[in-house]
Amino acid sequence: MTVPRIFRLVKTGLPALFLMLSACVQNRAELVSYTPTASPSGSLYMQAPFVVAPLADHRFRLYSYAATTMGDTIGWGQGTGTIFTPQNIPDHVTKALVSQFRSDGMNVDYAPTLHCHFRESPDHPQVRVTGTPRRGLVLCGSILDYQFQLDHPRINFAGMISTLDMNAGATLSTQASLHLWLVDTRSGRIVWTGVETSAREKDGLHPPGLKEQSIAFLDGTLSRAIEKVALAISRARE
Repeated sequence: MTVPRIFRLVKTGLPALFLMLSACVQNRAELVSYTPTASPSGSLYMQAPFVVAPLADHRFRLYSYAATTMGDTIGWGQGTGTIFTPQNIPDHVTKALVSQFRSDGMNVDYAPTLHCHFRESPDHPQVRVTGTPRRGLVLCGSILDYQFQLDHPRINFAGMISTLDMNAGATLSTQASLHLWLVDTRSGRIVWTGVETSAREKDGLHPPGLKEQSIAFLDGTLSRAIEKVALAISRARE
């Protein structure tokens, strides 16, 4: 291969390379502070005081209590690639849980120094809480799902160039799932346990700010899952 031909190949390939690298560098999304949704009535919810321990991150590890190795992954999709966030996802989701509970009128505190230890069992999983609970009831648990899928048209040039925020007609789907236990630390009894999930879809998204729209829609999906938790633990305490 002659030197001029090599030069021409490099010259024509550089724009595609720069576009690909630019997409990788910019493929991040910022989580914003969670805004609680309006609740139907405070009388629906448990009034007994309780605390929330930090949630573990079990995303991408279904049917297992192992920690994820994809801690900063928040979204992905056709023509989008993988989207990362610099924020701590478990911290964001835990604080969202507490914020929504307080908005619902529940008597809740956040206890970041508590640690919940899970022991798997086919019939009866056990939860042990370490630290110094300020209240007898502690909500422990993990995040099973918290992510969005953003699909949109792309330029099919060697499969490398994303058109994120360049095209209209994007489709969005979001999933949020929490696996939780309400534990009475005085007796060691599990008062309530459950998996609460929410999923939503939206078509026809238009730029700019597709990632920001996706984050807002994802937190709206999370709020629905949290509301299910609030009602479930309130009914368990009736």
